[in-house]
Amino acid sequence: MDYVIFSSVYKDFRDAILDNIPDMLAMSKRISAAIPPICNILNIGFIKLKLIAPISIIAKDGLNEERILYEDSYGHESMPLIQTYRTGENGIATIEIHAKKSHKFNAQELQAVKLICDDLFIFLGRSRLMSAIHYASQTDTMTGAPNTAKLVHHSIELKAKNKLQNFSGLFINLKNYKYINQSKSPAIGDMGITTFTHIVMAMCHDDEMIARLGGDNFFILVKKENRDSFIKSLSTVKMTVPVPNAQPIPLTIQSRIGVYDIQPGDTMNEIMHCSSVALNESRVHPGNDVVYFAKRMLDEAYHEKEISSLFHEALRRREFIVYYQPKVSVKEQKLCGCEALVRWNRNGQIVPPSEFLPILEKEASICQLDFYVFRKVCEDIRSWLNAGIEPVRVSSNFSRHHLNNPHLVEDILSIMREYKIDSKYIEIELTEASDFDDKVAMQKFVNGLRQNSISVSIDDFGTGYSTFAAIKDLNVNVIKLDKSLLDHIGDEKHHDEVVIKNMVNMINELNLEVVAEGVENSKQLDFLQNAKCSIIQGFIFDKPLSKEEFEKRLSNKITYTHIT
Repeated sequence: MDYVIFSSVYKDFRDAILDNIPDMLAMSKRISAAIPPICNILNIGFIKLKLIAPISIIAKDGLNEERILYEDSYGHESMPLIQTYRTGENGIATIEIHAKKSHKFNAQELQAVKLICDDLFIFLGRSRLMSAIHYASQTDTMTGAPNTAKLVHHSIELKAKNKLQNFSGLFINLKNYKYINQSKSPAIGDMGITTFTHIVMAMCHDDEMIARLGGDNFFILVKKENRDSFIKSLSTVKMTVPVPNAQPIPLTIQSRIGVYDIQPGDTMNEIMHCSSVALNESRVHPGNDVVYFAKRMLDEAYHEKEISSLFHEALRRREFIVYYQPKVSVKEQKLCGCEALVRWNRNGQIVPPSEFLPILEKEASICQLDFYVFRKVCEDIRSWLNAGIEPVRVSSNFSRHHLNNPHLVEDILSIMREYKIDSKYIEIELTEASDFDDKVAMQKFVNGLRQNSISVSIDDFGTGYSTFAAIKDLNVNVIKLDKSLLDHIGDEKHHDEVVIKNMVNMINELNLEVVAEGVENSKQLDFLQNAKCSIIQGFIFDKPLSKEEFEKRLSNKITYTHIT
C-alpha cells in the first residue's frame, strides 16, 4: 500500500497509545487524541466503539456502553463499515466507522480502515486486560473489597498527604465463623462474608477503607474520630444473607478487634503488626473482644517468637526435664500416684512452665512436648521396674490439639509397648477439657484408652460449664478439681465450700476417683478430708520432684503424717 499511514503517521499513533493504560476510558481518550491524522489520510469522518460484556469479576453489573472515538466537524456519511469482535469473556465489541461527508471509501482505504479497526480492538482489549490484572491484583475477588496490596497502596497515598496519622487501624476476625460454614454450608458462609463486607464498605467515608485479608480476617483504616462508633457497630452485626431460590438467612456476626492508633512515621506493615498483636491478645483472653494496642504487647510477642524458635532445638537437645508431683491417698496416708510435670532447663536456668506452655499450646507445638514427656514417663517407669521398685500410676498431660491426630490412641499404645509398660501405671490427663470442640473425636479418644484399661482424667474440673457435660459424655474414671476452687476455703463470704462438697459427693456417687490439686495448707486439707475427697496433690505434701527425689519416695514407702 502507498498510504503514508503505514510510515511515520501510523508509527506516531501507535507510540501514543502503547503506554500501560489499565483504564478503558483513559485509553479511549488517548485514541481520540492520537487518531485524527490517520482519519485525515483515510477520509474517516466518524468512529464509534460499542462494548457489550456479561457479568464478570471486573464487571459486576456487566457492560453495555458506547464511546465516540472520533467525529469530523464537517460531518460523515450515513452508511457505516461495521467490524464485530468476540471478547475473552464472551462479550461483543463493535467498531463502527463512517467515511467523511460526501466521500466513499475506495478498496485501498477499506483495507486500511479494517486494519485500523483490528488495531483499535487489540489496543482497547489490551487496556481492558491490564485493567482486569490491576483489579485482580488489588481486589478480593469474592467480596469486591480491596485486598492487602490495595490497602498498602492507599496508606502510602495517605502518608504522602500527611494524613495517615489521623487514622486508626482495626484488625478484625469474625468470631467462630467456621461454625457458620459447618452448620449452614461453605457457599452460604461465603455469601455471609460478602454481605458483611458490603455493610462495612458502606460505613467507610472520606479515605476510610476496609480490606479483606483472607478467610474471616479484615483490616480497616478508620478516622480516629470515628473509631469508637465503628467498633461499637462492628462488635455485633445483624444481617440477612440472600440465598438463590430460597428464603434469606438471618445471621449475627460478632468480631474480635485489635485496635492501633497510628502514629506519625508508621508504615502499613508496622500498623498491621501492632493491631494484629492486639488481636492476638483478645484470643488469649476470651471475653475481651476489643483490645487496644500497648507497647508491652510487642515485648510479649517477641518473647513468644523467641520461645517458638528455640523450642525444636531444645527438644532435640533434651533440655526439657520431667518432674513428678506426688498424689497422696487420704485413706491410706500414702503415695498413690503422681503427675508428670515438665520444666525447661535453658542454659542452666529453669524456665517455669507458665513461660512456655501457653505459647506452645497456642501454636500446637505442645503436641510434640506432650509425647516427649510421655516417652520419658514410660522410660522412667521401665527403669524403676528394672530396679525392682514398684511404680505408682503416673498421669501425663495431653492437649486438645491431639484430637487432630486420628492415630492418637495407637501412638500412645506404641510407646507403652516399646517400654513394656502395663496400663495400670498410666493415666492420660486431658488438659483444657472444657475447650474441646470435637465431641465425637474426644469420645473416640477416651473410649480407645479405656478399652485398653488406661485411666483417663479430666483436668481443671469446675472451671467451665462444659466440664459437667464431660462427666456425662466421656468415659473417664478420674476427676481433678481445679486449684482455683480452693482459694476461698474458710471465707464465709463465698459459697465455694458448698459447691466443692456437692461436686465431690456427685463424683463419689458416680464411683469415680476425685483428686484435689493445688492443696497448700492444713485448712484446705481438713476441709477436703471432711468432704470425702479421696486423693490430694499439692505443696502441703510435696512439691514437684526430680526423678531421683521421687524415686526415694517410691523406695521408702513413706507415710504422709499431715493427714489426721
